[in-house]
This record gives sequence, structure tokens and C-alpha cells, in this order.
Amino acid sequence: MEAKARYKDMKLGEWLDLWYATYKKPYLRPYSLRNIEQMIRLHTPAWLKEMRLADIGVLDLDRALSDLPNGRTRQYARQTWHAAFGKASKLGMVERNVVELTDPIRYRKQRGKALTAKERWDFLQAIKGTRLEWLMRFYLMTGVRRAEALALEWSDIDEEEGLILIRGTKTEGSYRTILLTDEVRHILDEQRKQNEADKQNRGRGVFPFSAGYVSHAFKQLCPAHHLHDLRHTYITLCAESGVNARVCQQLVGHATAAMTLDVYTHVMDGYKRKEAAKFTLFPDLQAQ
Repeated sequence: MEAKARYKDMKLGEWLDLWYATYKKPYLRPYSLRNIEQMIRLHTPAWLKEMRLADIGVLDLDRALSDLPNGRTRQYARQTWHAAFGKASKLGMVERNVVELTDPIRYRKQRGKALTAKERWDFLQAIKGTRLEWLMRFYLMTGVRRAEALALEWSDIDEEEGLILIRGTKTEGSYRTILLTDEVRHILDEQRKQNEADKQNRGRGVFPFSAGYVSHAFKQLCPAHHLHDLRHTYITLCAESGVNARVCQQLVGHATAAMTLDVYTHVMDGYKRKEAAKFTLFPDLQAQ
């Protein structure tokens, strides 16, 4: 009751800033902090921030969520608010976590679509000389998820062992190491030079960009695809190159082999159709 009385006039915006500074900033990596900061600054509406924490109800939250641009953003915003209200509830600032009363956001992922050889060539030409050139090449050469690349720190790169630690957050299997090949090493060297030239980016991780900026820029460069399709492209190229499916699963951090095999099966089905089209018992019919 004492905490509730003390903070009864605190506005949501004030609490989000305090919660972020006290419970998130000291403990999370830069990429995670950027995501939370973006949810607070860009996707929590001003009118909601001006409301008293104790006065916010389910209808207010539903209205705020419905105004957000897409399902993925709504999902992340709800997660952020849920964590903030959850801490407020534990501290006795509000009676309960009102976000729990809102409906969970259902977000359906679209099936990935690999870039064709021509699309890959066109894409590589389009990114030449841009700020995101080396990040995009890194995605193509490693198959890592968007968040995994943006969370990468220089300390995660072991030059001597030739390994990169990928701090996956989805499953236990997504926390893994991948090989530091010569081409990937070149990509990282060029990115380091770029960061050094841009003083604002020093010390902000290997790829110091926000998730929203990266996805938006990719869509401008490659309108027919989503950023995640670069990951799908990598897996497809593994299948076409004869890389063992289990090895590919470990490289990309899939939770189960079935997820990798789904792509492999799709690729092999395409091969089978092409090969079957070459065969006929009645070649004379094709000439008619």
C-alpha cells in the first residue's frame, strides 16, 4: 500500500523510463536495449504515456496495440509493456499486471523464399557502397537471424580459433558457434573500418543498427523479399551444395532437424521435378 500511495500519480512514461534505467540498462546487451528503447520511444503512444499508471485499463492497451503498424510490432510492444507492468505489480505500485488481461498477439510467420541466382547478383550490386553492405553480406554468408547479427559483439569473435559465438535467444540450440571463414573475416574487417570512420558507432557492437532500420532498408533494396529470406537463401544454398542437413541445422541454430529438412525437402523436390522432366518413354511424342 505504501508503494501504491507513493507512486499513485506516476505516469506510464515516467515509469517506463525508470524501469528501463533501473532494471534493463545495467543488465542487457546493446541490441536488446535498443529494441526496448525503440518500443518505449516509438511504439508507446504519447497519450498512453501521459496516463497515470494506476488508471490504465485493458481498453487503453487494446487501443494502443491496434494502432501499431503490424503484428510483429504489436507482439514486441505487448511484451515490453507486460514486463514493465509486471515489475510495477511486484513492487506494489499497481494492483495487478493489467497487460495480462489483453489478448496475446498472434503472429504468423510467412514461409521463407530463397533469392534466385539473379536476385542474389542484383542484390549484391544494389548494396555495394551502402552503410549496410557488410551486414547484408554477413547475413548471406552465415544464415544468422536478424537479431543475432545485430547483437554480435567484437568480443564474440575468436580470431585464434577461427570461431564466432552467436548468442541466440530463441532456443538452447540457437546459442552456438560458427566458423570464421576467410570471406566472413573480410566482411568483419570492412565493418570494423566503417565503424572506426563513424565515431558515433564506436563501441556499439559489430553492426550498430536498429532492427527496424535494417528491415526497412532491406525492403527498399529488395522489394520482393523479406530480410529473413537471406537466412532461407543460406539454408537453400547449403542444400544445393550437399551440406549435411544435421550440420546445417547446427550452423543456423534450428531447434529441430525437421525445420532444416523442411527446406532441404523443398529444394530436393525441385531437383526431382527438373530431372523427371528430362525422362520420357515416348520421345517421338515430344516432337509433335
